[in-house]
Amino acid sequence: MVITTKRLAADPGKGPIWGLALVFFGVWTWTSYARWANFEYRTFDLAYYVQALWQLVHGRFQVSVEGVPLLGNHVEPIVLLITPFFLIFRHPIIFVVIQNAALASMGPVAFSIGRLLGLDRKAALLLAGAMLITPATGYVALHEFHPEAFTAPFLLLLFQARLRGSLRAHWGWLLAILACKENMALLMVAYCAVHAFLERKRPLAVLRAWYLWPMAFSILWFFLCTKWVTPALNPGSIDYLALYDRLGASAGDILVKAITQPQRILGALFHSLSHGNLLWALLLPFLALPCLRPRWLLIATPILLQHLLSWRSSEWTIYFHYAAPLLPVFWMGLAESAAMIDRSPSVPIRIRTSLPLLAIAACLVAQVFLGPARDIAVTMVNWLPEEQTRARKQAFIRQIPPEASILAPLPYLSHLAMREELYSLHYVLKGLKTLSRSAYSPPPPTDFVLIDYDDSATFDPMAGYYHPPMKTTDGRVIPSSDRLLHEFLRRCPWTVRASDELTLLQQTKTAAESQPDASTGGRIEITTGTTLIGITKSGDTLAEQGLEVRMDWEFQDSREVFPWMFLKLTPRDQRSGIVISRGLCAPEGVAGPYQESWRINPSEQIPPGDYGVEVFFVDNARRVWAGKSGRLDARTPLLASPVSLGELKVTRENGAPSPH
Repeated sequence: MVITTKRLAADPGKGPIWGLALVFFGVWTWTSYARWANFEYRTFDLAYYVQALWQLVHGRFQVSVEGVPLLGNHVEPIVLLITPFFLIFRHPIIFVVIQNAALASMGPVAFSIGRLLGLDRKAALLLAGAMLITPATGYVALHEFHPEAFTAPFLLLLFQARLRGSLRAHWGWLLAILACKENMALLMVAYCAVHAFLERKRPLAVLRAWYLWPMAFSILWFFLCTKWVTPALNPGSIDYLALYDRLGASAGDILVKAITQPQRILGALFHSLSHGNLLWALLLPFLALPCLRPRWLLIATPILLQHLLSWRSSEWTIYFHYAAPLLPVFWMGLAESAAMIDRSPSVPIRIRTSLPLLAIAACLVAQVFLGPARDIAVTMVNWLPEEQTRARKQAFIRQIPPEASILAPLPYLSHLAMREELYSLHYVLKGLKTLSRSAYSPPPPTDFVLIDYDDSATFDPMAGYYHPPMKTTDGRVIPSSDRLLHEFLRRCPWTVRASDELTLLQQTKTAAESQPDASTGGRIEITTGTTLIGITKSGDTLAEQGLEVRMDWEFQDSREVFPWMFLKLTPRDQRSGIVISRGLCAPEGVAGPYQESWRINPSEQIPPGDYGVEVFFVDNARRVWAGKSGRLDARTPLLASPVSLGELKVTRENGAPSPH
């Protein structure tokens, strides 16, 4: 494509695409907020950047949630531009608002590019709409917040500047792209190299200004980031090269083995392409038309290979932010292919005119079957029914003073990020640093520890955070996640508030004396070193005021297995029982007698009626890990026989929520 100085006047056809962009921004941003408010975020991404800027505006640079300062995880100075907005709007969701506004702007920019390529208004509008509707765009917008998302609109603006012949804008957007993430330098090198070759007949001065100098600067920036900035700010805390350790022990070793043992790379590519959808979800909604413009596939190769060769399965899919820099590149292949076909007299006019319509139709179909449309609908439907749960969780975290240090699960991190000392529970449960086999050194005991035992993100065996005892490749044994949490908590006494799935531990100076009541039941040895002396409930009715279950324990230092407790309510008509998780039984308890209480509140999960109540104790880490590996089903043997707690009547009093 030859650079042109052609400039288009304000196009009256932009109205519909601006409307679609506003709808995209409104729907995706509201859904993002709803997922955040419902504690459905599953990573530390948003929390990391919120805490980083919060620390920065207070004159501090350390980011405790990830253990590395800003620019230490990735070199992303673009995030600093959010600081003025964050100073005005001190709320985590402002990051998402800015990100999704930038993503929505891709619609009008794509429309402008389509017109610059010679497409008529209708075709340009349809292809621009395809950019917003394709599933990958929606997932980038919904995945919390990440500076890499900005690469998508910035790349489109770079391509627009090139088509318009604006060298200043071309350089400006190139610098903005490099500031989004250090690996974008590889994408820019490929972009400049491919176009310098394709336009090699142009004057050398033009090639230098547009491609050769930008390529040299991108190479310099990449080496500056990887050889100076990252080693200075991240001395081994996060090892991203470990993502490719199946291909070789170092970058040089990977290059050598790519030649001497190509089956390693080919095997990795086959696995990621057959088990992931990153490439297919970018190609197929665009009717595979980018294949007609292979220059864009070649430009995308460095980022595609980076993700497809990683052992981390999340990088092979469109469900996170990884597709952001690939989206505009594949879309340019679509737009140029459509323009080429539109100008081809050998192609029937019906095909030429219907191609953009087919593209947006394919994106709509992909959105329904592959995209987040279904999740958005579920979020909207569940917004009001989830109000009680949201309020209950918000009330729990409001008990934590802003100046207090806290260890918290992944979905709660962004809600608690505007504080100096915030740590992620998933690191304690994992026992290893990020992408590393090095042991994680937990912080000193925090003022508070928040645990949500129904949190499937933190207690996730698929991600490897939550596990039984496991052996690393170098022969070391990592204790179970339950024991790692116990070792963290046993260092000081705690006051515990446990309600439904939530537990909040507050550090105290002295341990409360426990006076177990042996009359509550016979002694039951749950597992070695853990004996249940007695268990009782405060009444036989679960009403608006809730119900207390008290457990009296006797622990020994020798315990290795830490039981999880599940309460099963069986209706009188013998329908399927309702299982409620208490979570870990007293992980903070040390040797000797110990008493704990657990409050159960009425909820939609427990309809009114009469129930029989039983308590089960299981080794949950082993259970979920067995389920992950497929060795056993969910019927893992119990640690002890079920314990009956008699009968329970569930009622709905005035003012209590109705089950309907």
